[in-house]
Amino acid sequence: MAQTKSKTESAAESAFDTVTKLEVPAAMRDFAEKGVAQAKDAYAKFKVVADETSDMLEGTYTTASRGASTIGLKSLETARANANASFDHLIALLGVRTLSDAIELQTAFVRQQAEAMAVQAREFGEVVQSVSAEALAPVKAQLEKSLKFRA
Repeated sequence: MAQTKSKTESAAESAFDTVTKLEVPAAMRDFAEKGVAQAKDAYAKFKVVADETSDMLEGTYTTASRGASTIGLKSLETARANANASFDHLIALLGVRTLSDAIELQTAFVRQQAEAMAVQAREFGEVVQSVSAEALAPVKAQLEKSLKFRA
């Protein structure tokens, strides 16, 4: 059995020697080397873009979280202002002596609240627009960079 094993081993070695002695044409070798180099280059570029995109998403998430907090604070500020105005109006209504004074006070309050709501809506819109622009700026920059990379 030891002889069989040695014959098998010697046959395998002989076949290996035959294969390793084969010459690969230079053009084929150059083609393969260029393919490997291109694959390495493409992988390196892809890895850079993937890392940059990951960093951009992390920054965008952080910015969006801060923005959501800012919007929430603006909402609370608006609600507080409206609640204070309503309570002040209620106190003023409790002090009126005639119906005409109450109607006049109510009309003035409604007008003031309409103006205040218009201002609050404009301010809220500005905050939302600012937060959105700030949160999407990294996404826009990365997209532009990626499109330039492809060109």
